[in-house]
Amino acid sequence: MKTLTFIFCLVVLVSVSKAQDSTRTEVLEDIHIKFELPRVAWSEAQVKQTKSESTIYTYTRKLAEKKKAGQATLSILVEHIKPSTSLRDYSTKGMQFFQKQNGFKLKKTFVDTDGRFTLPYTIGYEAEYLDAQGQKHHLYILHTIEFNHGAQILIDFPYEQYFLYEEEQSQIIRSLRYER
Repeated sequence: MKTLTFIFCLVVLVSVSKAQDSTRTEVLEDIHIKFELPRVAWSEAQVKQTKSESTIYTYTRKLAEKKKAGQATLSILVEHIKPSTSLRDYSTKGMQFFQKQNGFKLKKTFVDTDGRFTLPYTIGYEAEYLDAQGQKHHLYILHTIEFNHGAQILIDFPYEQYFLYEEEQSQIIRSLRYER
């Protein structure tokens, strides 16, 4: 019996260790958001400061080995906002850009009580659009506010690849949290 218990504990420890090795924690200090990304799949963040003192974090993921394989992106725009800005106003303003995209179609709207994520004071959307080459994309858009900062979180996959990576996208969204 002791041998079985030892083997079981060893298997559990190895599984937990592999799970921790397979993801990395990303921290966006300016808005205090943390989230998990698959370690080998997603690039390190490319950080860009805009003229309006906003910060854009962009992560990319190659989806296949083929030369013409699609690429997914995770982009997070962190910007200063007025303290009086409501989530509704922030989200409405943020959605204006997407609604102008070719073939934009809003499929679902969700909030933290729907169980898709736990990030408070956040609203999310599931949508699709057509890029400049006419390729259909699946898009998750999340708008969140923390103190005097707002963030637009975008997960963009070519539509035919979205279904293959749906669980990975859900795990990223579920891992979003504020760390103070």
